[in-house]
Amino acid sequence: MPMSKRTLWRTSPLFRVVIEEVLAKPEGILESELLEILKKKHDLEVSKPELYQALIKLELNGFITSEFIGKELKIRPSKSLMSQLTGY
Repeated sequence: MPMSKRTLWRTSPLFRVVIEEVLAKPEGILESELLEILKKKHDLEVSKPELYQALIKLELNGFITSEFIGKELKIRPSKSLMSQLTGY
């Protein structure tokens, strides 16, 4: 199966693309929705381990929070990040 150049060489780090999409949906986004957006909007084929690595990096740095809803993760921007961005 031929791979797109975007799969091999990303112009932005995955964690940056992920945080941009999470910020676009401050109410939260499911991991399956996020994977679909990465594939359709950004032409990125991302495995779950790659996504989890980016999410862990973002959560450990205080940018996002995540919780299991059933068998899926729901990802939201952290309250501290939102307060920094909005000034409240």
